[in-house]
Amino acid sequence: MTCKYNYKNISLKADTYHALQEISSQFNPGEKTSPAKTIDNLVYFWKVIKPQITQRLKTDDYQKKKS
Repeated sequence: MTCKYNYKNISLKADTYHALQEISSQFNPGEKTSPAKTIDNLVYFWKVIKPQITQRLKTDDYQKKKS
């Protein structure tokens, strides 16, 4: 049995939920992903991947200006 203290609930408007379903299909094409897992993926992207991309873009921009 899962621990009830490890999870929280959120409420979404119907339009937001439908958009989440569309995003879910784009994250893993051909694979059904739950709304909760899609939100996990979005948070991971925002907190981990996006800062790395931003840093690389800044570094690339700096290198171009330096040349």
